Amino acid sequence: MTTHELLEREALIDAALSAHVALLTGEGRAAHRRDTTYPDRFATLRGLLLFRMAELRAAQEAREAVEARYLAGHTALFPDAVEAWDAQVKSTETIADVACRLADLDGVPPSEPPDPEAASARVTELVADLVEPAKTTALEKLGEGERAQSIATAWLRPKLQLSVAFTDLAT
Repeated sequence: MTTHELLEREALIDAALSAHVALLTGEGRAAHRRDTTYPDRFATLRGLLLFRMAELRAAQEAREAVEARYLAGHTALFPDAVEAWDAQVKSTETIADVACRLADLDGVPPSEPPDPEAASARVTELVADLVEPAKTTALEKLGEGERAQSIATAWLRPKLQLSVAFTDLAT
């Protein structure tokens, strides 16, 4: 279920970012390039696309880690979901590649290289997002509600603190 929701969201994000690339680089491109904000806007767009690729890679790595640990290496996805996942990754990679190449051609300053530690931390977070709710549900069904609650609380607490931090930044 998580993968299907992610794929639906990614398809919408791809459509929006692809349209944005088309608007920046399509008809009237010369006029866009004369705009002093163009390099910053294009760099931001390229950054968003690279971030999406990192998220997809982290999600795939997290799923594979969970499959290896809890499913003896068997895929958790049905064949149609595997095919949809591969198509989504290819689509996002293509859009990101086009944006990066066009940004290079337009003289947009290069992006910062990804932080491997941040990528690893994100994979760990996504593994917990897959495993902890399943543990909680299983424990509740086994009549271990108190233990389930403590696992759920430990999993959710950092997310709630992060949410509060973002809210504080917005105000």
